[in-house]
Amino acid sequence: MIRIGIECEQLEGERFGVGHTLAQLLDAATQVPDVEKKYRFVLYFKAEIPKDAFLAHPLFECRILTGGIIPRSFNVFYHILLPIRYFIDRLDCFFFPSYMLPAFFVGKAVVVLTNDVYWEAHHGTLPLKYRLAYRLFCWWAAKRARMIMTISQFAADELKVFYAIPDTRLVVNPWGLEPIFKKMQKTDEHAHAVAALKKQLGIENDFFISVGQAFPRRHVKEAIEAFGKVASHYPRIQYLVACTDKYSTPTLAPLIERINRDAGRRAIVQTRYIARKDLPVLLNETLAMVYVSDIEALGLPPLETLACGRPSVIADTPLAHELFGDEGFFVKNTNDPDDIAKQLSAIAEHEDAVSRVMRAQETRLARFSWQTHISTLLSLFNDIARSR
Repeated sequence: MIRIGIECEQLEGERFGVGHTLAQLLDAATQVPDVEKKYRFVLYFKAEIPKDAFLAHPLFECRILTGGIIPRSFNVFYHILLPIRYFIDRLDCFFFPSYMLPAFFVGKAVVVLTNDVYWEAHHGTLPLKYRLAYRLFCWWAAKRARMIMTISQFAADELKVFYAIPDTRLVVNPWGLEPIFKKMQKTDEHAHAVAALKKQLGIENDFFISVGQAFPRRHVKEAIEAFGKVASHYPRIQYLVACTDKYSTPTLAPLIERINRDAGRRAIVQTRYIARKDLPVLLNETLAMVYVSDIEALGLPPLETLACGRPSVIADTPLAHELFGDEGFFVKNTNDPDDIAKQLSAIAEHEDAVSRVMRAQETRLARFSWQTHISTLLSLFNDIARSR
């Protein structure tokens, strides 16, 4: 029996990028036939075990490491308790999905590491304590982990430059796409769900959408300014900004307020978070996802939108062409709202161009499979467990 420890603090509470992908990875693992006969995943939580149904599978042992006399501190959980559990629980390997390797960890580890985390640590606007933690413990992972896993060739190429990671310690294993992201049948039930969500959010007709954490590198501010430039031309179109403001000073809300005031209507709707179950419904109905990011390791929202049958406005980067090919609504100058506005107008006015782009891009979705991902990951765990 191969015993794999997994740090699962990102599954607790409200989930964002790492939490969502880790949940899908674990769920996919339970669907491998007879997986529990060869592997045991020991899942470590800081304060609570979530109620996901897949956690009841015999593949998993779930453990809470803090509470009582042990403080519910992330640093205690991550840097002290997890390294100790590696030895106490007789693990063959530890999987860290959150980009870092604990300070005192000395065993066999696989760490997910991405180029965008490097950029946030060295050039981003996160609070200083987070940037320092990423700088130190991502570097530690790059130097000490048995294997680094990343999720695109573009990310791998950048990591080789940033950390001098040799090919022998680096594997590219793209995330899969959650099955809920798919084209939905236009049934009465779907229409009622769409109407209810639109009413709840304040969407009246057609809309663009942005989701995720609004780091400056994702240019949500410039996208909002771009929509402000074309809002008067498309009075029946709104822009749903479902983003957490990650600028160093609050930026999005005052900008949206000004644009709406100038437009004389609620042209831009802001909400901080959309429930995961509701997102596919909205993505099936949106004109396009607006995700103009300079730096990503993969960038799931445009892929999820593509799976729902709709296009995205994205930055013209090597990663974008790796994922989507050469047909797309690409923004060359991500700092220029006019450049973004051109792509918004192209989608609003040219359904034939949208159809052409969708036909070209949909053939590329097959690469992003959780079954393929978990198969590669289990093989990696197997090789590391048998290595010295």
